[in-house]
Amino acid sequence: MKIKHLSIQLLKALALSIAMIVSFVAASAIANPGAAAQSATQSPDEAAQAGMALLIVCTVNALLLMWPIARSRWHGWRLVGAMGLVFFGVQTFMSQIETVFFGSAFNIPQEEMTSIIFSGLLTAIFFTPLAVLILGKLRTPKAEDDSPASLGLSRSGWVKRLALLPGVYVVLYFLFGYFIAWQSPDVRLLYSGSTDIRPFFEHMGGILANSPELVLFQYVRGLLWIGLALPILRLMAGTAWEKSIVVGLLFGLLITTQLLFPNPYMAAPVRLAHFVETATSTFLYGWLIGQVLALPQMVKAKNVSLVKTTASV
Repeated sequence: MKIKHLSIQLLKALALSIAMIVSFVAASAIANPGAAAQSATQSPDEAAQAGMALLIVCTVNALLLMWPIARSRWHGWRLVGAMGLVFFGVQTFMSQIETVFFGSAFNIPQEEMTSIIFSGLLTAIFFTPLAVLILGKLRTPKAEDDSPASLGLSRSGWVKRLALLPGVYVVLYFLFGYFIAWQSPDVRLLYSGSTDIRPFFEHMGGILANSPELVLFQYVRGLLWIGLALPILRLMAGTAWEKSIVVGLLFGLLITTQLLFPNPYMAAPVRLAHFVETATSTFLYGWLIGQVLALPQMVKAKNVSLVKTTASV
């Protein structure tokens, strides 16, 4: 039975990977009709690299999304909508709002930026219902509770967490940004026009003096990350630890796998530095959100169960 179950899960994973590739290619063709002509001008090595990146990115993304869908308490279009929001929000929205913020460093044409966002939206729209269907979650069992799970937090508990967690994200963003990404001369040259590097506190002083809006922007992103974590925490069955790992992996990898694709705006060393920086910092933040928000729910459920057991005795 274990071998049969494993075989079925592997077949589902393969089907999800194929569905992701088809969704990605179809979305790219619709959002950017000229992409095929551009691909025709690539050298054999460039085409091979792009093809390998496509295979890796789509496989990783499909497996990442497979976990919460398979473990979901929700079914049907509620699950499709929640996972589509998470997929598009993490991979496209959260990455591209930062690209727009640092627009002067990349100079991406508006038309191309629109195409990137539209392609990400279409990929989520195409893939998510297919994934829910493949994993057998499209129909809601009559006997199963499909209501959203309460996180068990009071109003004051929410206020405290929503005030403090984004501040933690800001700290993680600048720490990982400086000690990982900013250590690369290529990254410093791209964003500052110079390869010079200053000590951390002097570097931060310069940011606060010259770009205080960056701190506020990242605080808002910290809030948005929480909003994207909530659907996963509410729809998934399992422990707080499992939910935290899932949120961390979704945050850390969905947003960074796109960096595996070569592009004219980021050299390979810049993409690698940002991959390591963002994958680690957002994974840690996603895991922390899960622990801070999902753990009270688990503790409350355990206490309720204990009270019921005591009362029955």
